[in-house]
Amino acid sequence: MLTILHGDNIDASRTELLAMIAAAKGKEIRELNGRSLDTNELTQALESSSLFGGNTLVVIENLFSKLGRQVKRIEALSSILGGSSASTDIIVWEDKELGITALKSLGKAIVRTFKLPAVIFQLLDGLRPDAARPMVLLFQKVVAVQPAEITYTLLVRRVRQLIQLRDGVAPEGLAPWQASRLTGQARLFTMDELVVMHTKLLDMDIAIKTGTSPFTLAQRIEQFLISL
Repeated sequence: MLTILHGDNIDASRTELLAMIAAAKGKEIRELNGRSLDTNELTQALESSSLFGGNTLVVIENLFSKLGRQVKRIEALSSILGGSSASTDIIVWEDKELGITALKSLGKAIVRTFKLPAVIFQLLDGLRPDAARPMVLLFQKVVAVQPAEITYTLLVRRVRQLIQLRDGVAPEGLAPWQASRLTGQARLFTMDELVVMHTKLLDMDIAIKTGTSPFTLAQRIEQFLISL
């Protein structure tokens, strides 16, 4: 059985992956790095007998990473996955949402998609100077459905992307239309403002982890948004 776990809600999909591995009692677990996986390694993992004489669970992470976008390589690996033994369970875990073409290339499978709430992206896209009130209101909606830690991680990533774009560098992993949209957002800030924002976010992380902050992470994020 082939199961695909994918989507932008990495925390949720990773939790599900760990739960499935923990539930695979009595099976030999074989974990493969999709970024460097070749046909020989995959064939051996799927076809070699279990050392314990039972079934196996093969876990492949990030098969469709940057290094995995080679069409012929993916086709070869997908063909091997489709012809795997019924006694072998396979989980393909991706740290992003796969497109229809990628999903179809893997053949018959149980597909589980883990999406972040749309309001999180509304908050990220609304990041701009002099917009404290709407951003705080959006953030309050976000923390009602997702941990503040997820928002923090995405804020750091967005600010880093804006810094790169403000400097004329295209962030890795962004589609052209995304880079174009975020370039417009980056222009709303000066480079100095973006660097200060990044520094505040790093200081926030240190304060929370060292226990020196009298505020919770959610409160610190609200303060950060108000300060823009």
